[in-house]
Amino acid sequence: MENSVTGQYLSGRKQIAVPKKRRKPVKSKVIEVQDATENNLKNISVKFPLGVFNCVTGVSGSRKINISK
Repeated sequence: MENSVTGQYLSGRKQIAVPKKRRKPVKSKVIEVQDATENNLKNISVKFPLGVFNCVTGVSGSRKINISK
C-alpha cells in the first residue's frame, strides 16, 4: 500500500488542500428523494444540494450504488 496513490492519501503523506473560499449551497437547487424504501431504506426522504460536493457513505455491503432501475 506504500506505493499506491490511495495509500499515500490514507497515510497523510499526500493531501488535498481545503479551498479558501467554499461554495454555499442554494436551497432552491436540490435533488430530492422522497420516501425511499428500496434495499435497506425505510421511508427515507433527503435533499441533496446541487453545485457542491455530496458524499453518501455506508457500511460495506449496504448496496449504496444500486439507486436506479
